[in-house]
Amino acid sequence: MVLEKLEPKIVWHIFEHVISSTPRPSKHEEMIRDKLKTWLGEQDKIDSLNLIISEDDVGNLLIKKLPTKGMEGLPSLLLQAHMDMVCETDKIVGFDFITQGIPIRIQDNGEWIDADGTTLGADDGIGLAIALALLIDKSIESHGPIEVLFTVNEEDGFTGANGLNVNKLGIKSKFMINLDSGSLDEITIGSVGGRRVHFIKELIWQKMENLVQFKLSVSGLAGGHSGGDIHLPRANANKIIGRIISNLNKDFDIFISSWIGGTKSNAIPRGSVLDFAIKSQDSERFKEAIKKEISILYDYYKKESETVKAFEPNMEINLLPNNFTEFLSINDSKNLMHLVNLIPNGVLRQSSIYKDFVESSNNLGILNIQKDQVEIWIYPRSIIRNELHAFCRSMEQLGFLAGWEVEFRPILPEWNPERDSKFLKFIRIEYEKVLGKPVKMEPTHGGLETATIREKIPELEMVAISPTVVDGHSPSEKLKIQDVKVIYDILKNILANFRNVQDS
Repeated sequence: MVLEKLEPKIVWHIFEHVISSTPRPSKHEEMIRDKLKTWLGEQDKIDSLNLIISEDDVGNLLIKKLPTKGMEGLPSLLLQAHMDMVCETDKIVGFDFITQGIPIRIQDNGEWIDADGTTLGADDGIGLAIALALLIDKSIESHGPIEVLFTVNEEDGFTGANGLNVNKLGIKSKFMINLDSGSLDEITIGSVGGRRVHFIKELIWQKMENLVQFKLSVSGLAGGHSGGDIHLPRANANKIIGRIISNLNKDFDIFISSWIGGTKSNAIPRGSVLDFAIKSQDSERFKEAIKKEISILYDYYKKESETVKAFEPNMEINLLPNNFTEFLSINDSKNLMHLVNLIPNGVLRQSSIYKDFVESSNNLGILNIQKDQVEIWIYPRSIIRNELHAFCRSMEQLGFLAGWEVEFRPILPEWNPERDSKFLKFIRIEYEKVLGKPVKMEPTHGGLETATIREKIPELEMVAISPTVVDGHSPSEKLKIQDVKVIYDILKNILANFRNVQDS
């Protein structure tokens, strides 16, 4: 028991004992899905909740709760969250997310929940917990029809939203609150689109003699969400190595043996490791040159002043001796290091429409040399579809020039703001009643399932809200404790006054 003293107890009990205790990596939601169905069945038997649970072919769950007496004529409200989580760890021994629950804890400051060496999974575990609490909370005495949709694999391709079978699940709602936006002080009214891009190249290996072998590693970076944190001055471990090694390649022949960096296309890489060799006669001169490159990066990312904190205070760049027997050809080595250096990363353009908003970005998320090929995964995002298309075309052309095959995953569509929506006006009124101050209404640079779901339900009006979650998709992820009660009270307020939704 870790969270038993926190309020509202009903939400935190579910978050700890139902959600966090159950493994739920992307594409492995069977354990959390079974847990939810079993737990909901038990709650229904205990309290006669009149729940109707259904599942579609891709594994999405829909839970319906019938309206209370006298509230049958109200429109149905859909609450939506995703079951999976991004699984990242900085534990030296690793962490088995398939078999273990998340080691949650309260930080010493008493203000935040995080996890011991892993992602917390508040994205979107707290959304699951809040929605489940609303279904079983006895203090909610009056409400209209409620539908709760839990989707699969939001974090790695929107499998659930893309495969959503509205008819099989029997979704009736025309109003939806997504519980996956990430900040208490904002109602999210739009989100960017995105598309994962895959670079692949076959490799030529060779054995060579009279080489000195090294391991270059970058570690200790902050990482984070490749949408929500992409505007921050954080380093990308793959790009750091690409910068160092491609610059040194001007003066030295470099033979790559292995390069592994990043684990998720939607997480900013915190670490990357390159195994390579140079000619023996260049060894001492090379060590001096790379020492200078590392010093330049440290000066930029680790230097502090009275007004500026270090961007990456825990960054470590190390060069160690190594021992490998096979290497890529000089041309393949040069091709790879230069491509990594050339692929744009970070903010591509600030929006000229939405204030202080990133219009377009890219994350070089994964680099992996396998036996017969090397692959790179990038994840560009934009709130403007044509700009996303234009960037993807430029990546296809870059791949063509460098001799790489480039593949595209399906587009995850953007959600453009609709500030005149009556539903949005109603939500803002009820939100501000509880918050006690004006709330911002802004789009997010993170990708949400909202637009994909609306493709299945074209007339759907929607917003997204959430307690504050920061540093998502990294082991630094944390959830602000006091925000959870505020959001829960807001949602209870919305349910109690939902008859006013059409009058706003």
